[in-house]
Amino acid sequence: MVPVGPRTLAGIKLPTVKLDTTLTELYQKACPNKAGTRLGWISCGVTSAVDLTPDFPRNTKFIYQDQAFIKASSHALREGNANLRRSLANKYLSHIPQRDAFVSGKAVVILFNLGRTPEQVEHGRREAEDTISVLDPSQRPELIFCPGPSDIPVKEHGIDRLEYKVVLDGLDKYPLTHDLETHWMLNSKAALARSGLPTPKSDLIETPHPPPSRRLMLQPTTRILDAVRARPTPFVFKTQQAFGGAGTWLVTTDAQKSQLLADLGGKEGEDRNPERGNEEEDEPGLLARLLPLLTPHNAHLSPTTVLLTDLITNPTSDHGLTFTVAPSGAAHFLGASSQMLTAADGSSSNNSSSSSSGSAWVGSTIAYAAQGPLRARFAPLVGRIARWVAARGYAGPVGADVLEDGEGRWFVVDLNVRTCGSVSLPLLRGHFTGRGLMWASCLSVAVGGGRREFVERWRGELERGRMVVLSWCEDREEGGSIADVVVGGEDEDRLRELMGRVRASTEEMTF
Repeated sequence: MVPVGPRTLAGIKLPTVKLDTTLTELYQKACPNKAGTRLGWISCGVTSAVDLTPDFPRNTKFIYQDQAFIKASSHALREGNANLRRSLANKYLSHIPQRDAFVSGKAVVILFNLGRTPEQVEHGRREAEDTISVLDPSQRPELIFCPGPSDIPVKEHGIDRLEYKVVLDGLDKYPLTHDLETHWMLNSKAALARSGLPTPKSDLIETPHPPPSRRLMLQPTTRILDAVRARPTPFVFKTQQAFGGAGTWLVTTDAQKSQLLADLGGKEGEDRNPERGNEEEDEPGLLARLLPLLTPHNAHLSPTTVLLTDLITNPTSDHGLTFTVAPSGAAHFLGASSQMLTAADGSSSNNSSSSSSGSAWVGSTIAYAAQGPLRARFAPLVGRIARWVAARGYAGPVGADVLEDGEGRWFVVDLNVRTCGSVSLPLLRGHFTGRGLMWASCLSVAVGGGRREFVERWRGELERGRMVVLSWCEDREEGGSIADVVVGGEDEDRLRELMGRVRASTEEMTF
């Protein structure tokens, strides 16, 4: 049955969106003994590259290697780069939290202000409230805005526990649903490699605590570069902790291997001498940026470990799985989707076996009619992952990227012990299938203009429920916007046709 109860946005009546279930309902079912707990959901992103706002500093203990950390130039990362900070704040403090808030359900959702001025605070509030306004009132979250992680009004709003997407420095002073260090470890590439789950074979290269002398940094740098140089193609190079597809290089040719060495070592690639300094004309590579972040406070986490992993070549299928995990280790399957990646050169791929280096996630696609067979097919693997996660004290949403090789073996190539970008697709199943739309895709896009112009441009699709806006953040200084939208089609061809039209009028947005 198609839900009714239109909501007016930019003068256009939009249908009310009723989710099949919500993250809060799923958490309560997984943890029935905590059903009365008043949760506060924190779904923002974080970076270790630059402070996002004056009240939201970069992580220095729990290190993440996001796209900005890996790809931005040293000049761009210098203190005072307002454009980069504003762009990252829009993504991590507005875009991602809105997307998760849309499916959180009747719970408290914590959002952080985009700045300190009244205009910045009001802008972030208005964007989030407009986004969730299309939800059925019974599923709308209670939005609470605060300056930063050090100022979360837990007591003021009667919050019993905080559930978080990624680890933020300083959260340890609040009551949490699970341990910070354990959660960071569960999301690390090294933990997955050592888990005993079916994963590609990996060689881990750990680095010692950085010595006081810059000269002595040459040893771990050289060891990593030598290992890459000696590794025959194809292989995958990964940093320890990342999200959105960052921190992963798929290397299939000698040319890509040379480019990886250059990315790691700077302009001079594998022959770069770390003692030369960080002059602007001699851009330092990833290792010169990464290794100094290993400190006495985080050395036990090994945040600067890197991995060389076997590449599953020519996989016969790939899926992004989403499910929830109970403390007992029981799993509740949500959905299996196909991922869309964009490469460093801007080309796109519909699966995670793309051979381009530096690929990033830009969306996922789901076939609703196939979910029953896929649920049965993946039940043993999902069960194994759920038991491994629960045994380490975590309960909640999980995402897993899996590939199947030519011999019918499944490999977990990435594990996200948190909400992931495709979790909305299974929760919107009834919304789309009730309209005869048996396929759907979530897309992260950059738009020239604001929400009003976009809604007017796609009025027909929005009014008919063929398109749902999950998040929207307009950069009023630059004049553009970033957004997450979900589109539906009667079949794969008609979904692809609509996706093509959306792509033609927008740009892919990566994290």
